[in-house]
Amino acid sequence: MSQRGIKDVPGFRKDAADFADRFIGLQKEDFRRLGVLADWEKPYKTMEKEYEAEVVGAFRKLLKKGLIYRGLKPVYWCISCETALAEAEIEYKDKTSPSVYVALRITEGPKELIGKDVLIWTTTPWTLPANRAVAVNPDLRYVSLAVGDRKVLVAENRAEAVKEKIGGTKIPGFSLSGAELTNIFGRPNEYFKYQVPYGQNLQGPLLHADYVTMEDGTGIVHTAPGHGADDFQTGQANGLETFCPVDASGRFTAEAPEFLRSQKVFPEGNALIIEDLKKRGMLLHQENITHSYPHCWRCKNPIIFRATEQWFMTMDHSNLRGRILKEIDDSVRWVPEAGKSRISAMVQNRPDWCLSRQRLWGTPIPVLYCAACKKPIKDDKTIESIEAEIRSSGDDFWFKDWESEVDHKLWPFLPENLKCDCGSEKFHREKDILDVWMDSGMSWTAVLKQDECPADLYLEGSDQHRGWFQSSLVLSTGINGKAPYKSVLTHGFVLDEKGRAMHKSAGNVVSPQDIIKKYGADILRLWVAFSDYSDDVRISDKILEGPIEGYRKIRNTLRYLLGNTFDLKSWDKNKISFPPLEKYMLGLMGELQKNVLSDYSEFKFRSAARRIIDFCAFDLSAFYCDILKDRLYTFKPDHPDRVAAQAVLAEALIHVCALASPILPFTMEEAWAEGPAKKWNKGESVLLHTVAPEPDFKTDEALSAQFSALRKIREAAQKKLEEARSAGLIGSSLEAKIFLKGTLPNLNVNWAEILIVSQCEFAPGGPEIEIVVSRADGKKCPRCWRYQTDIGSSSKHPDLCGRCAQALG
Repeated sequence: MSQRGIKDVPGFRKDAADFADRFIGLQKEDFRRLGVLADWEKPYKTMEKEYEAEVVGAFRKLLKKGLIYRGLKPVYWCISCETALAEAEIEYKDKTSPSVYVALRITEGPKELIGKDVLIWTTTPWTLPANRAVAVNPDLRYVSLAVGDRKVLVAENRAEAVKEKIGGTKIPGFSLSGAELTNIFGRPNEYFKYQVPYGQNLQGPLLHADYVTMEDGTGIVHTAPGHGADDFQTGQANGLETFCPVDASGRFTAEAPEFLRSQKVFPEGNALIIEDLKKRGMLLHQENITHSYPHCWRCKNPIIFRATEQWFMTMDHSNLRGRILKEIDDSVRWVPEAGKSRISAMVQNRPDWCLSRQRLWGTPIPVLYCAACKKPIKDDKTIESIEAEIRSSGDDFWFKDWESEVDHKLWPFLPENLKCDCGSEKFHREKDILDVWMDSGMSWTAVLKQDECPADLYLEGSDQHRGWFQSSLVLSTGINGKAPYKSVLTHGFVLDEKGRAMHKSAGNVVSPQDIIKKYGADILRLWVAFSDYSDDVRISDKILEGPIEGYRKIRNTLRYLLGNTFDLKSWDKNKISFPPLEKYMLGLMGELQKNVLSDYSEFKFRSAARRIIDFCAFDLSAFYCDILKDRLYTFKPDHPDRVAAQAVLAEALIHVCALASPILPFTMEEAWAEGPAKKWNKGESVLLHTVAPEPDFKTDEALSAQFSALRKIREAAQKKLEEARSAGLIGSSLEAKIFLKGTLPNLNVNWAEILIVSQCEFAPGGPEIEIVVSRADGKKCPRCWRYQTDIGSSSKHPDLCGRCAQALG
C-alpha cells in the first residue's frame, strides 16, 4: 500500500506485520504437510530486526563502493499502488490501447522541408504533452507522402503500411537518409525543428537513434524523456528537458495543458488528447489495438513510465555487469543448462536497479536529508549507527513521529558530531523503503550468516531468473565480488491436464491440499519426482495414476520385507556366509545405492524414483522375494540359508527406506519405525540415517553376468510353465518338473527353488537352452506344497516330505 492517506504509520505497520505472520503460519503448515524439512520453530523473516539490519548493511556497503546513487530517471510506476517498480515486478498482459498517427509541423530548416510534417505513431497519446523531440534511424531512408493538404515524412520501408492507415500518395523525387536529415548542414542531431504538440512556442529537434526500427509505426519516433528509458537516454545525450507532468496517482499536474489537469492519464487523458488533436487537424488516423503491455505484479493494473527522483544501484560502475556475467559463466552450475544463457541475457540488458519504493511496509532506506539545504547525509558512520540501532531494537523508531524532524534528542544513537556542511543539526528521514527484492536478495547472508561461503543450491521457479536469482547475484557480486550460490535449479509451473494455466474462474485448479487429503503427501511428492521439472508440468487424477501405481509397488514391497524379517533379531553381514543368490542381490543393492545417490547429486529425481521402483518391482518382488517363499516359510528359523535371506531382506529394507526417503519421507519413516528403528536399533529416524556415497556392497561382475543369464532362463521357463498351465498339464508351478538341456550358468544354486518348481533335471548341451515341462514325480507335501518322492519317510511325520519332517524335528 502507498504512503498516501496513512496517518498512523506505526499502527499500519503493526497491522501489516500481524497479517504477514498469519500467512507465514498458514504457509508453514502447508509446507510441513508436504514433508518439507526446516527449523520450523525458528523461521527467518525479512521483517525481523537482524534481517533488516543485514539489508541496511548491504545498502551501506554498496553506497560506500559507489554502486548506489540518487537520480531523476523514468521508472516503471504503478499508478494504482503509487510506487516505483523494478523490472522483476512487471508482468506482461494484453491491453487495448488507442493507436494514433499524429502530424507535427516542421518550423525550421531548409525551404524544401518548411511546411512539411513529421508523422509519428504512438499507443500512448497521454505522453504527448511531454514530447520534446522526434527520432529517426540514421541508416533508414525517408520519403514524403501527400495526405490531403499535408506532406508528411515517413520511413520508406513503412510508407505502404502507413498509406493503408492514412491514405495519400508518395511524392516522387524526395528521398533522404536519416543521417542526411540530421547532418546536411553539419549540425548533428539538429537539422530541423518542429512544433511540439503541447508547449507554446516550443520547438523540438530531430534526433537520430539506433532503436528506431521498421517493425511498426512510421519510422519516426515520438520522444518523451520523462516517460521512457530509451527516450530518457536520448534526452540526456542531447540536453533535452526531462519533463513529466504526471503525479504519483497517474493524474496530470498543473504543468500539463489546462484541459488535462487532474485527469487520469488513461483512459480519460488519452480520450481528451485525441479529441484535441482532431480539433487541431493533427490526427491523421486513430484505431484501437490489443498489444502486450506491462502490468503491476501486485494489483495487476497497467503501469506507466514516469520520471522521478529515486535511489538506484548502478550496473556499470566498477564493471559490475561484466563481473556478474563472469560469475554466471565461471562459478555457478545452472540446472537446466539453459538457465545460464537466460540469466546472462537478462543481466546483459538489465538497466540500473531502482531500489526505492513509495511504501510504508518494508525496510527503510537509511538516509537522512538536511532540513535546511536538503542535502542527503550519506556518510558511512551515520548509516552504520542506523544499522546498529535496527539490529539492536528493530526499525520501529524510523516510523515513529513520522512528520517530525530528526535530531540527537529524538535519535540519541546518531553520531555526536553529526551536522550538515551548512551547519544544520536537524534532518528529515528518507520516507521511501527499499525494494522487497533487495530483502530477498540478501537471504544468502541474512539466513546463512556467512558472507564468504556461497549457498550450495538456490531452488525456485524459472521466473526467478529475473527475480530472486538475479537480485541475489547482483547484491552478492556487488558486495563480495562473487555469486552467492554454487548451483541454481529452476523448474516450470503446474498446468492442468490439458496444458492450461490454472485459474479459479476456469474451474481447473488442482489444489495440493485436495490431493493430499485424497492420496497422501507422498503421492504428490512422487508425482513431482516423476515430472520433467525443466518445463511446465501437468497434473490431474488421470496423470496421478502413474505415481499411485509406482507408490503401490514400493509400499507392497516394504510390507513384504517387514513381514518376512519379523523374527530377525540381529545379523552381522561380515559373518554370514551368503549363498550366490544373496551375493548377487547385495551387489544389485550396491548398484542401486551408487546410482540413486548419483541421480540425486545431479537432481535427476525421475531417474532416482524409477530405479527404486524398478528395484522393488522387478529385482525384489518379481524375482528374489518370489524365489524365497519356500525357504522363508519351510526352513528352520535358524537355518543358515534362511538367516542369510532374511539379512538380505533387512538390508534391502534399510536401503530402500534410506534411498527413497527424500521422495517419500512419510512412508519411509513409517516403515523405518516398524523395522530398522524398532527391531535393529538403526536410529530413530530414516532422515537421520547416513547413506555412504560408496556402495555398502560391491558388485561381483562375473557373478552378475551369470545371474543375468539365469534370469533369462527363468523368464523363458515361466513362459513354458504358463503354456503347460493353459494346456491343462499343471495347475500351480509346484506341480511341474522342468528339464533343462544346454550350457547353464556356472552357479551353485537350487534350480528348483529358482524356477519355483518341485523338481529340476539337467542334461548337457549347446548354448541354446532347451526347456521341457512335465508333471512332477511323487506326492504333494501338505506343508511345503512341493511334490516329493519321499512322503512318509519319517515315522514321526508320515504325511510330510523328508525335508519338512527334518525341519520340524
